[in-house]
Amino acid sequence: MKPADLLTHLQARGLTVNDQLAALHSLQTVGYYRLLIYMRALQTMPGKIFIPSTTFADIVTLYNFDRELRVLCLDAIERIEVALRASIVNELAVAHGPHFYLDPRHFSTAESYRGFFSKAVQARYLAISHYERHYNLPPQAPIWAICEAVTFGTLSHLYSGLNVTNRKLVARPFGFSETILVSWFRTLNDLRNICAHHNRLWNTSLIVNKPMQAKAVSAEMTQTAQEKFYGRAIVLVSLLNHIEPTADWKQRLIDLLAGYGAVPLAQMGFPHDWRTRPFWL
Repeated sequence: MKPADLLTHLQARGLTVNDQLAALHSLQTVGYYRLLIYMRALQTMPGKIFIPSTTFADIVTLYNFDRELRVLCLDAIERIEVALRASIVNELAVAHGPHFYLDPRHFSTAESYRGFFSKAVQARYLAISHYERHYNLPPQAPIWAICEAVTFGTLSHLYSGLNVTNRKLVARPFGFSETILVSWFRTLNDLRNICAHHNRLWNTSLIVNKPMQAKAVSAEMTQTAQEKFYGRAIVLVSLLNHIEPTADWKQRLIDLLAGYGAVPLAQMGFPHDWRTRPFWL
């Protein structure tokens, strides 16, 4: 169906369209099926009839909010990912040498060692190419070059696969135990993939790799929070508080939520009194 036909279809289901040109533009540049997942929250079932007084602008507002939230999350995840790369290099390369990852003793299991080694030898990056052109003992590049080439997912698996002593060394800058960080890095890798692939974050159940409850944030990390975005927001703020204590990310999140006051936050796991809780002050 063409955008004009789709718009007529939506109006037949009770949607109010105050600006036909703007609505058609959104259908042409964003797409009906991307907007559809935001429409569902504004419809009654069965029948998929829009709640009375719902406008096309309401759908676009939800979409824009979700898009800005994803961009904001990627900003925080980037900082955390870079800090993880730096800590692996700073702590483990100093303690064990730049090629420590070639020694299975630094991993918790042989499978973890083999898993990261296979990723390392496949990695491609300018610094790796430079190393391979000028050095041959050992044939693999140092860890700082490898860390710059692999994904956050590979980094999180590297961290979880290290032996406990090494995980504790890397954990130092983050302010939480290595057990918590194993869980949280996996959680954030999933969040990063959602954001990077433009998937819906608002009103989404996040039941895979739920963040482990840490004592410092136990009042916030309820079961509901663990399955919604609120739990991920707790993780992001908590880690940034340690690695970038002067960062304004928490305030930017608060401002974003305030700027979209019509967007219901309960579906994201936010408690009704979240803004007055000590964690957010």
